[in-house]
Amino acid sequence: MRFIALSAVFFLSSLISGLVSGNVINTSSITLHTDDHNLTNRINQPHAPFSASVDTAQLLVDALGYDKPILEVSLKRSFQQIENGESVCVINKIKSAEREKKYTISLPLNFFQTQRLYQLSSLPPLAPALLNENGEIVSIHKVLDAFKASAIVLPETYSYGERVDDDLRKIDDKQIITLSNPAFFSRFTKIIAAGKADFALIFPASLYQSFGKTKPIEMRSYAIGNNPKFVSGHVICGKTPEALAFIEKVNEAIKSIYANPIFIEAHTKYLPAKAKKIVEQEIRQQVANIL
Repeated sequence: MRFIALSAVFFLSSLISGLVSGNVINTSSITLHTDDHNLTNRINQPHAPFSASVDTAQLLVDALGYDKPILEVSLKRSFQQIENGESVCVINKIKSAEREKKYTISLPLNFFQTQRLYQLSSLPPLAPALLNENGEIVSIHKVLDAFKASAIVLPETYSYGERVDDDLRKIDDKQIITLSNPAFFSRFTKIIAAGKADFALIFPASLYQSFGKTKPIEMRSYAIGNNPKFVSGHVICGKTPEALAFIEKVNEAIKSIYANPIFIEAHTKYLPAKAKKIVEQEIRQQVANIL
């Protein structure tokens, strides 16, 4: 019996050691989740290139040999499963200080110019007191305070990064209209056009991808002060040995993707001409710093 017990302990120790080093784990033991309907519909499916987030995710699953569907699950539920120790990771999510404390986060998989605050053009432009010397918004919640009769449309479960998330928490709940993440881009313009909201927080690349040069409603936009000019999307897992090993595998795959010219093209081909060079230079610099 003692021999059997010692053998079992040795086996488990070897297994855990192998998982941590990435030598034993099988990619199929992890299930990737997303709350992005486009990922669910398009990853590992025959389709034309669609967006930077979808195309870079496809590059990653190809490099990993991950041939299962990416499941569409609410972010709240996915994070709950991760915290329960289940074999789940979420793809294409922004890193934040709060998330770094709770989860294991991969290298950047994609890069985007940060969100801008869009305002319905029929409203008066923002007063100079709400802007810094560069014409950037000092505080989003102070903008909404100045437009008490207005509301802002936001995705239901989304992190814009620590600085913006903290700012949004200070907005009066009565001035926030939340939409489910998958429905956000199909519905936010209708809500604004119907007069139910006057502001939205949107990534320029997503807006351009959805509407091109012709927007269904006239809006002006403002950059947000003291906010990074770019954000990145990551794979987020738990902190189990299995998750740690998977992230190691993901990071090696991402490094190999960086070396592929298609990686930058997957970002720039969905951008207006004036943004292409800016984004390409930023990606090259970020990748150089990582490698």
